[in-house]
Amino acid sequence: MTYAVVSVHSPKPEHRAAVIDSMQRYSRVAREQVGLEWTGVIDDGSGRLVGIALWASEEAAVAARPALMAEVGDDPFETWDERPIDGLRGAVV
Repeated sequence: MTYAVVSVHSPKPEHRAAVIDSMQRYSRVAREQVGLEWTGVIDDGSGRLVGIALWASEEAAVAARPALMAEVGDDPFETWDERPIDGLRGAVV
């Protein structure tokens, strides 16, 4: 069962490059983790950035979390984003 982790960011214009950098660093580290199927960042054209990571299972996503948070967990999204990150997690059906 594929498991998705989706993060929707609404960066302030002056912090957009920093948010993209953080999301790309997350993807780089995710690609080193067991069970990753695909990851990337989507610019939906509205100003939002959507980060998607598809994992082989929820267990693989949970196991990768410490490495991912070591990379981006201290990034100041509360300063960079206009609103809290909208995070979605669940089975791909």
